[in-house]
Amino acid sequence: MEIIPIGLEVMHICYTNLNTSPSVEVGLFIKQLLETSPEVLREYLMHLQEHMVTVINISTSGARNIHVMIEFLLIILTDMPKESIHHDKLFDLLALVGALIRAVSTLVRDLEEKSRNEESTDETSRATLDLLENIELLKEDLKYVYLKAPDAFQWSFPMSDGPLFLHLLHRHLNDLLDSKAYSIALIKEEIELVKEDLEFIRSFFVNVEQRLYKDLWESVLDAAYEAKDVIDSIIVRDNGLLHLVFSLPTTIKRIRLIKEEVSSISENIPKNRSLTAVNSTKKTVENKSLTVGKIIVGFDEETNWIISKLTSGPKDLDIISITGMPGSGKTTLAYKVYNDESGCSHFDLRAWCTIDQKCDEKKLLMKLFIQVTGSDLKFSEEIDVSDMLWRQLFGKRYLIVLDDVWDIDTWDDLTRPFPAAEKGSRILLTTLQKEVGFRGKDNTDPLNLRLLKPEESWELLEKTAFGKESFPVEILDVGKEIAQNCKGLPLVADLIAGVIAGLEKTVCVA
Repeated sequence: MEIIPIGLEVMHICYTNLNTSPSVEVGLFIKQLLETSPEVLREYLMHLQEHMVTVINISTSGARNIHVMIEFLLIILTDMPKESIHHDKLFDLLALVGALIRAVSTLVRDLEEKSRNEESTDETSRATLDLLENIELLKEDLKYVYLKAPDAFQWSFPMSDGPLFLHLLHRHLNDLLDSKAYSIALIKEEIELVKEDLEFIRSFFVNVEQRLYKDLWESVLDAAYEAKDVIDSIIVRDNGLLHLVFSLPTTIKRIRLIKEEVSSISENIPKNRSLTAVNSTKKTVENKSLTVGKIIVGFDEETNWIISKLTSGPKDLDIISITGMPGSGKTTLAYKVYNDESGCSHFDLRAWCTIDQKCDEKKLLMKLFIQVTGSDLKFSEEIDVSDMLWRQLFGKRYLIVLDDVWDIDTWDDLTRPFPAAEKGSRILLTTLQKEVGFRGKDNTDPLNLRLLKPEESWELLEKTAFGKESFPVEILDVGKEIAQNCKGLPLVADLIAGVIAGLEKTVCVA
């Protein structure tokens, strides 16, 4: 591949030397150049990116830095909003982008040479650091020189069932962070910040009554929905440049301020006072973030089957596993069963624990203990949390939901504290891995969750997006096509419906 093509060199010369010419003919040429340059530059960058994949180890820090630069330049060229740019600055902006592309091309050539000579490409060169600094300067210039700040984006988000949304958002952000996609690499640090701050906030609301902090809770949900929409818009390049330059920093700052407020409240709560109900016989201990209000479609047969396994059958401890692919509705189904009235009255206590992928055994057991007891104990290194949890559960008929168990080792770590006395206790397990489901099997085979039928996907999409209203007739066919493309995954239908619900529900007919 030609690292710096002739076309790019010609454009660089024109940008550098012709901008100040008074000639009318040159002015017309410059105008044509402005119209064609973004596409030429964009295609070249995409070819450069493809070339890198074939000749350079993309897992090295040097290659990752270059991919981030390329993605940033691509989002400028692909998603440049004409109505938001100062047109008298467009020539200068494209000249600067062209110069940065030439510098990136040189870095690729150097990395390719090192790779060919079997030299390390993992070190960050001085040239790379300088270019990263220039990229950051361009971000600032985009905000204050080249782009006009847009009117505030109008978000409209559903406020029902926010806790489940926060749980799903946490998993969504984790999936993005695990992704190798170039578009995500551009904002990986920002995604990490959002995830960590929202997780801190979410952990606070697990242990307090949401109604005590209603306004703050609504601010949390509003900021969380906004963060998801902004991040997804940047990744798919839907007004991505404006969201990257203006919306994302504002959203991160907003979430950080909420975190600081939550931290201040938490510090002022007396250490010997719990804001969640302490467990006693025949009282349920629930994750306070699980509230009724989630729109659930389908799975009636599966729901009845699980409830029957929970409330009847052997007196020994039994494990019911729900397995299935990501987004198939495992958590939602467990949530529906967990809140069923017959289950509520059948068990002495219930607890819900979402398993963090990177959480160690002791932290998981501490989380379960807090759920079961409603206390906020501080555990020393010497305390055997497993034994304490066993004592709390012994002699009671309990239902424990372990949501999102990642692997067999995690399951094995969590089994010791559950008394097997003949009380009819149950563990409800959700997992992606069939092996985990079969490992947990005692008397009951795992339930491998089916996909939604097309008519169920459509019903979920319509109810979530429009509530009691019907889908607008003018876009009915489009809506049904969207439902078909959800591939039977409730999470996909739910997220698309959330986007539709946030849009103005009007249709322009030509």
